[in-house]
Amino acid sequence: MKRHIKQSTMRRLISLAMLLALIALFGVLGGMSFLSTGNFSEIFRNASVVAIVGVGVTYVIITSGIDLSTGSMMALVAMTMANIYAYTLLPIWSMILIGIAVGLVAGLVNGIIVAKLNVPEFIGTLATLGIFRALTYLIAITDANGVIQSQPLTVPEYTVLGGSIGAVFYVTVAMAIFVIAGEVVLKYTRFGTNLYAVGANKKSATLSGIDVPRTRMIAYVIVGFCVAVGSVFTTARLQSTTALLGSGFEFNPIAAAVIGGVSLAGGSGDIIGTLIGSVFMATLENGLLKLHMNTAFQYIIKGIVIVAVVIFDSLYRKRMDRIAKEHGAQAEEGVGA
Repeated sequence: MKRHIKQSTMRRLISLAMLLALIALFGVLGGMSFLSTGNFSEIFRNASVVAIVGVGVTYVIITSGIDLSTGSMMALVAMTMANIYAYTLLPIWSMILIGIAVGLVAGLVNGIIVAKLNVPEFIGTLATLGIFRALTYLIAITDANGVIQSQPLTVPEYTVLGGSIGAVFYVTVAMAIFVIAGEVVLKYTRFGTNLYAVGANKKSATLSGIDVPRTRMIAYVIVGFCVAVGSVFTTARLQSTTALLGSGFEFNPIAAAVIGGVSLAGGSGDIIGTLIGSVFMATLENGLLKLHMNTAFQYIIKGIVIVAVVIFDSLYRKRMDRIAKEHGAQAEEGVGA
């Protein structure tokens, strides 16, 4: 256990070192415009929704799963709230609760498909990615000619969620709450222990009395809840929504988790690492924008960075496993002697 804690802490420190190196690089290239307090506030704001959704995505990845539907799910939640806003007299808090309920149901659908029906995670959530986006288009608000419109969400009781207290945005406060709560659940509850056990070895987890399908399904429901909360803060910030909301977003929390040291093979990682990864991704995007880099090159650089981190993580874990086996063999020799 001590060896595991030491390895996880080391991997987190490596992620933090990569983040600090990136900040230093853009600090040199971008100067004070990058290093200003206002810019760091913006970086944390941009990282917040990714980190909130990343809490649920981390749970799923720890079970050796994946969720590719978060972007489409975010759009479905937002468009549901837009319809309530446009066509009903329900109070804003009811609109938000219904939106969160939609996220929970969408997460449950993913959980049933993957955990109960045993559809491979990649295929199952790729299918719901398309289904949720199609449902968003079906309920999208259109003009008299049937053309899909952007729906304003401008009532002050809602848009205040996109605001801030001084230099700290409300979404950043929400991120801190989600990260702390997510880490506590992961590290100090039976459910968190079950997540690690399922990701490490599903058969062993079953033999240990863990309800593997139930554990996996709950993880997907948590993703749905996190996505719904992220959708609320995103639309409050934009003060509108469209059917295209969240396009491509699904890869951001996955990338953040991997950069933060969550293994795609399952069984290791934590929420703090995902937070570091989220800030890393937001810093990278912010720095490239400050340098006025062509959008195409921004995507290329982000892709290269993600691939490089995945390769590094794979090599690092193989090395740590090899060292652990060598220490185990030496211990056995010592006992035998």
